[in-house]
Amino acid sequence: MPSLSSISTSLQAVLTQSQVMEIIQHNVANASTPGYRRQSAILTAAVPTTLGGSEFINRAGQRGGSVTIARVERFNLAFFDGRFRTISAEAKNWESQSEILNQLEATLAETSEDGLLPKLDQFWKGWQSLSSDPTNNSLRSVLLDDASSLATAFNRRAEQINLLRNDQNLSVSSQVDEVNSLADQVAKLNAEISHVLSVGEQPNDLMDKRDMALDQLANLTGAVSTEQKNGEMVVSIGGHVLVVGHDAFKLHTQTNTTAPNVGMSDIYWSDGQQMIPTSGSLKGTLEARDKILVGQLTGLNSLASELTSQVNTIHRSGFDMNDVAGKDFFTVTAGSEAGTIAVNTLLDAAGVVTSKNQFEPGNNMVALEMVALKNSKIAASPFNGDVTLNEYYNTQITSLAVSTQRAIDNTYQHGLVAKALSDQRESVAGVNLDEEAANMAKTQKAYQAAARMLTTMDELLDLVINRMGLTGR
Repeated sequence: MPSLSSISTSLQAVLTQSQVMEIIQHNVANASTPGYRRQSAILTAAVPTTLGGSEFINRAGQRGGSVTIARVERFNLAFFDGRFRTISAEAKNWESQSEILNQLEATLAETSEDGLLPKLDQFWKGWQSLSSDPTNNSLRSVLLDDASSLATAFNRRAEQINLLRNDQNLSVSSQVDEVNSLADQVAKLNAEISHVLSVGEQPNDLMDKRDMALDQLANLTGAVSTEQKNGEMVVSIGGHVLVVGHDAFKLHTQTNTTAPNVGMSDIYWSDGQQMIPTSGSLKGTLEARDKILVGQLTGLNSLASELTSQVNTIHRSGFDMNDVAGKDFFTVTAGSEAGTIAVNTLLDAAGVVTSKNQFEPGNNMVALEMVALKNSKIAASPFNGDVTLNEYYNTQITSLAVSTQRAIDNTYQHGLVAKALSDQRESVAGVNLDEEAANMAKTQKAYQAAARMLTTMDELLDLVINRMGLTGR
């Protein structure tokens, strides 16, 4: 005769396999969800019961208690997570630099006819033409126009670099806000996860959300995370704690008042320490903003300053067409030479100096000195007698090209490694629809078998209750 325990065993099997099917359904539903980690039901035999009375006589041992879900396992490898975040953060660092440097190269346009070097060459060429015909007013006007074009090229480059720096400064503030938001999110998830674990449940979906936040924090700042025994994560950047337990220590920005970063935002912790990102896109942004762009602007200022000084010195040493001592050819404002260099507004075509001697308008000695300046080694720092004006700027542009290419190469190389680690992590933690289909078929068969057992128990009970003892019919 079927017992109540037999019915209970079958019913428990049906319920358990139904729960397993729900977990598989959850996996399939989230197969394309970013950051989702595959889950699996770990089945175990239920607690058996001791047999007594007549049952003990007929059978030895204990009665099985059916099947139950011991836990819902989340497929994840912390080792892969740590390696992936480290490499991905470095890839983001170089990616940020390469994007900014590509914008800078496009702004400078040194490979086109609008480059600064072609403008410099045209300026020297104007003096060369004037040296062959010092009294030609047309050549003088052309020279002034070339000089104005050269000054405008300096101005535009300085302006564009400053605009690019300001854009990156806004990006820094935006990224700091994002870091704070993610830190708050991790702290709140820490509280929820530790609570769920404390009552013996498994907060798999909450852990997925937290891991995504940790990935983003690593990409932004190179943040490192360590799991505690209670399931909470401690997050730090460069050795300084960002998140511990349920608390997040927020970052803020302060305006720098020291040259050359006046007006730029620096990042500080709540305790007053300056935050220096160890990796990630925030590091790349700061590296480009405060070093590479500053270096290019400083080089432009040095070139504009020395060009102005050398040209003005030679120009003041002679006399113009009106036999008046020469004026400054260029004007600049100290500290922002490239942004303010301009042809002297008091200078007209007749005021261009070519003659070394008064009352000799046909003399071309000053013009020849200007021509010779193109190939002169400049003694002042940072030229140090090693390069000409053209060579100095050419070296600066070459250095920029090398830095850009290095950033592009490192982005590619680190990106390849990050993708390989991501693929490995996905192979462990990602949802494989073919595998889920196989698990679904297996679970379906187990469910059908358990359901069939219930049907059989029902038929046996029907036989015992409704049909036993009825004879002669």
